[in-house]
Amino acid sequence: MSGKEADGISSSMTLLDIMSRHREAETVFRRYDEKAGVCLCCEALFDTLDQVANKYQLDIGRILEDLNTAVRGGGEPDDS
Repeated sequence: MSGKEADGISSSMTLLDIMSRHREAETVFRRYDEKAGVCLCCEALFDTLDQVANKYQLDIGRILEDLNTAVRGGGEPDDS
């Protein structure tokens, strides 16, 4: 896989691919809706994580960290 990765999640994967493999990822994406100003699952489901981060000016490293925490069952990451 290319791009930055967290637990098999690559920044080159689409949101749909990530959520189909890791159901917990949806809660992470929902937390980023306010920062993005849109429902990411509604507007960017077929975009890669890299595209979403660039388009909505989100921190790709932070998203991957949050996804990693969710996938490992680490609960809710801080909202910083």
